[in-house]
Amino acid sequence: MTIKEICDILRAELYDNGFEYGFIVDGQKYKPNMKDGFDNEYYLLAKTISIVQEPSVTCKEKIGTCVDTVLVMKSILDKLNIQSKIWLLYNKKKNKVHTILTFETEHKIVYLELTPQSSKSWYGQEILYSSEQELMQEYEDNGYDISDVTNLITVGQRPYFLLDKLK
Repeated sequence: MTIKEICDILRAELYDNGFEYGFIVDGQKYKPNMKDGFDNEYYLLAKTISIVQEPSVTCKEKIGTCVDTVLVMKSILDKLNIQSKIWLLYNKKKNKVHTILTFETEHKIVYLELTPQSSKSWYGQEILYSSEQELMQEYEDNGYDISDVTNLITVGQRPYFLLDKLK
């Protein structure tokens, strides 16, 4: 499959389907209210009660965090027999975390940002790297620690690999 074909499949599921940022616990949806700036109440709930969702729940309920989104992407890629990795980006200075997914095809490392309602200028657009080292170097040069967390994510558990970084 080509980069475009793979990205089109991922976009069809996550970009074109009206997903919202947030999480669901015990049938209750939690979404940040950013109208008045940063939503401290949501942030506290995300740090204390959120769990990593089953990809099927994320797809059915159309709500998820960056972790949930990359798990949906990974499950789709696994079905297509395409290897992927999930990376944790941590900006110590800003105390911010984010997870992204990359996959390799056509001798390129592909990053496609599909976290719901992302304000990133590259949202929905694939970014190509010649190697994982190039990806890692770009983020390190911009003040991020970057690490492979693919095997640290457990559905139904708290995302401690991420929460432990936040103060």
